[in-house]
Amino acid sequence: MFQKIILAFKFSNACRSALEKAIALAMEDDAELLIFHALDYHLKDRDGQDPKLIEITQQMEHKFETEIKPHLADFPKFKFGYSPTDPGLEICKIAHSTQADLILVGCHDEPDRQSVARLDYVGMTILEQAPCPVMLVPP
Repeated sequence: MFQKIILAFKFSNACRSALEKAIALAMEDDAELLIFHALDYHLKDRDGQDPKLIEITQQMEHKFETEIKPHLADFPKFKFGYSPTDPGLEICKIAHSTQADLILVGCHDEPDRQSVARLDYVGMTILEQAPCPVMLVPP
């Protein structure tokens, strides 16, 4: 059913739940999985050699290698991408350019709120702009 799945990822409990769901769906359909993490938007105009950008990138890559990549050990068809950008808009651009079939977004863990209220600006942007279906995954 799915050939290309995108996961909007930040290092949170909600996104870890969405990661598990994304892996399961991708394995079930033998789909490609793109995990995208947006770095701080304020860094977007910095040179690639900027020490602050290099430090943040190294920290994020280390975090990915130690916390996330072990979950992907049995699934080789994944890519991890990142850049300093507006996360919601970038996810939608990537989905459009790769002709993704599905975007997964983790919901915040606020059980007292209605489901849609558990999305932040990024999640709402993706829901409004996505060129493909969006799956909301609770923690």
